[in-house]
Amino acid sequence: NFLPMWLSPNAVTVLGILSLVIPYLIMLWHDPSMTQILPRWTYLAVGVGIFMFQTLDALDGKQARRTGSSSPLGQLIDHGLDGFSMSVI
Repeated sequence: NFLPMWLSPNAVTVLGILSLVIPYLIMLWHDPSMTQILPRWTYLAVGVGIFMFQTLDALDGKQARRTGSSSPLGQLIDHGLDGFSMSVI
C-alpha cells in the first residue's frame, strides 16, 4: 500500500536499479581507479542506494500482484536487473 496504483511494477524495478547504479557512478567519477579513499558521503550514498534497491526489488513483485499486471516480460526485467545488480554490488 506504499506505492500508488498507477505506478507500474517495471517502473519500480527501474527506479530500484537507478538507486543502485547512480551512487556507484558518483564513486567512479571521484576515483575511476577505485584505489583512493573517497568522501564519506559517497559511502553513505552507496549504502542508501543498496537499501533502496533491495526495498524496491521486494516491492515490485507485490505491486505487480496488487495491480494485476504480472507478466513474463516483467519477470524477465526483474530477474535480469537482479542479475545485473549483483555485478554492480
